[in-house]
Amino acid sequence: MQQPIVAPCGMNCALCQAYQGKGLACNGCGQGGERKACQNCSIRQCEHKTAFCFECAGYPCKRLKALDKRYRTRYHMSMLENLAFIQANGLEEFVRQQNEKYRCARCGKLRTVHQDHCLYCAQMDKAYR
Repeated sequence: MQQPIVAPCGMNCALCQAYQGKGLACNGCGQGGERKACQNCSIRQCEHKTAFCFECAGYPCKRLKALDKRYRTRYHMSMLENLAFIQANGLEEFVRQQNEKYRCARCGKLRTVHQDHCLYCAQMDKAYR
């Protein structure tokens, strides 16, 4: 299995539209070649940065709570829930669960959390949310 790329905030980069390479090419958080918005991410730039935000004494910070709220509202995914899952079950189990949850029923590729359809086959299926 390829080494999973999960950002300190709990975003699984494999589920990001930019990482999937549809017009916004990105190599994943901290891997170099990130798009400008990710390079300037205040969580990524945090002076208390650790592997994951839950390792920080200030967890959850105001920045992470705002990101979580935006993702819960727009994409039906919670960074705080992702981090809690990683903390309780480990990174490998998190990636396994995410791969199962976000796999397209039609083509089998990973869907992005940023769209309501599969980028590869255009299958509209909100059941994964």
